[in-house]
Amino acid sequence: MDAAQRLFARNGYDSTSVSQIIATVGVSKGAFYHHFESKEDLVEALACRYARQTSALAEAELADPTLDAFSKLAGFLGTIRRHKTETAAELRATFEPMFRAENLQLFERTQRAVGEVVRPILTRIIVEGVAEQTFDTPDPEGAAETILHLMTSNRELIVELYQTRDRLHFERLSQRLLSKMEYLGTVIDRILGLPEGSIELADRSALDALACALDRPPTAA
Repeated sequence: MDAAQRLFARNGYDSTSVSQIIATVGVSKGAFYHHFESKEDLVEALACRYARQTSALAEAELADPTLDAFSKLAGFLGTIRRHKTETAAELRATFEPMFRAENLQLFERTQRAVGEVVRPILTRIIVEGVAEQTFDTPDPEGAAETILHLMTSNRELIVELYQTRDRLHFERLSQRLLSKMEYLGTVIDRILGLPEGSIELADRSALDALACALDRPPTAA
């Protein structure tokens, strides 16, 4: 997985073959196919690993007994945003295939894998918040599922962002995405019984980092 991620960053997803990956690692094709049926399976596994890495960055904050559930939720969402900003070029090289119009199935598979990591964390935070009366929702697990769905509901717009090479068009699309994310934050406020404006999903810095990543092709590393 490490070798594949390095090759994706250097050559791009399309220009990286399974043969190149196994040659870099020094294993047989049989060893690769023991773990993955295809390169798409590898992308799904990388997305799952990325979600685990992001969650690990928030682990200390989530375990802090001095923080209430809202602080933990805001901190977890903030960690996701910061990690996306810090790894924008890597994310583009590895996960760009998910955001092609023809790859809806790969996107859905990947999001299910990520959901298996993130959903239990969100559910745990929401259960804690209901117990504290910080949140007001009758179904914490359903609330977590809905929040995850909302956070991945902008695929078509992100497809456009990945495809455009025109900075002015990128800026227009970015503003649309930010506006949608602000609205979705308000929807999550309502799901959790929070005052409007409590949850922040929109992140200009992450989009600026993505713009820089789109401006330059993958380079040798």
